[in-house]
Amino acid sequence: MVLFHTYRAKLDFDESGHIAASLAAGRGFSSPFGGATGPTAWLPPVWPFLLSRFFLVFGVYSRAAIVAALTFNCVLSAATCVPIYFAAGASFGERTARWAAWIWTLFPYTMYWGFRSIWDTALSAFLLTTLFMMTVKLAEGRGNRATLGWAVYGIVWGVAGLTNTAQLAFLPLAGSWICYRQWRQGKSFVRNAAVGAILFFAVIGPWLARDYRVFHKFVPIRGNFGVEFHLGNSPTAQGDWQFYLHPSQNFAEFKLYREMGEAAYVKSKLHLGLEFAKEQPGRFAFLTFARFFYFWTEPPHAEKYFGIYEAKTFLFLAATVGAFWGLGIAWRQKRPGAGLYLLLFLSYPTVYYVTFVLTRYRSPIEPEMLVLIVFLVGELRGREREMVIG
Repeated sequence: MVLFHTYRAKLDFDESGHIAASLAAGRGFSSPFGGATGPTAWLPPVWPFLLSRFFLVFGVYSRAAIVAALTFNCVLSAATCVPIYFAAGASFGERTARWAAWIWTLFPYTMYWGFRSIWDTALSAFLLTTLFMMTVKLAEGRGNRATLGWAVYGIVWGVAGLTNTAQLAFLPLAGSWICYRQWRQGKSFVRNAAVGAILFFAVIGPWLARDYRVFHKFVPIRGNFGVEFHLGNSPTAQGDWQFYLHPSQNFAEFKLYREMGEAAYVKSKLHLGLEFAKEQPGRFAFLTFARFFYFWTEPPHAEKYFGIYEAKTFLFLAATVGAFWGLGIAWRQKRPGAGLYLLLFLSYPTVYYVTFVLTRYRSPIEPEMLVLIVFLVGELRGREREMVIG
């Protein structure tokens, strides 16, 4: 944080910062672009609420509040090594678990989003990795402890959904995977699964009720999908974020948002995006493939120094190849949980394939990718030793 001066960050165009400031001022969850534009469901509630607590203690938009928020994210980023260790150990053994945890702890890139991003990025990675670990563990659980585990599982999923809605794409697959594994072992799972489901809806229910009361319609936790979809699907779209069309960056769009109200504005943008997809299905298919490619490599963006973007793209692609290579070996060896890694990679990115991709969007699944890469390296080194001995 000190070395890269990330504590100097400004939140002038930050939706979570504006909502947090509104909460700290007692105006409720509102005004994601500043001013007084009324209630919002633009973002899930957890991170803006946490940020508002730092604002209350240290001052709204103050340097001290930013340092506190980044420090909190650094702690979460560091703590992610714990679920990494237990998840890796359950599937690949103690050696892989130790290496994966230590690499996550010491590798500079894994620290990046902790000291750089005043968003939910570190929190989302911690929650999703914890849930992945719990999924592996619950698949083998039984009795009263299993019931308690399912209860905690449902609560954590609720918190994760209220933090980053993209993670919920993994929920039905993870839950089904646990039930299938327990069914194969002849264990009873219906009651425990029901407990987890009830507590999940108990956690997200108040926020859904709030959104319905405010907007007079059902809002699936986060209510800006129409805008996100349009930002990735328009005549000028290239597969990345068209930031210049966003209300936080474009005054004309902000004025339109303020005049129409959030619900009507989002609906109008969804209509434009769907019309584009309907009128130009080939272009929409191309953009979807481009977003798929960018998610697993690196979305295009400007870098200060020549060659940095190319180097980052190579490293991102190498990590993708390594993770899926490791997954392939784990699948062939029938390692416990190998199928769960595949389900995570298939489900989590889906919303980004149809909207747009930013680099930080991949961060929540990078702990699992790291585990597979460490497993791959261990397997290749083992084969090399066998060849030398042979």
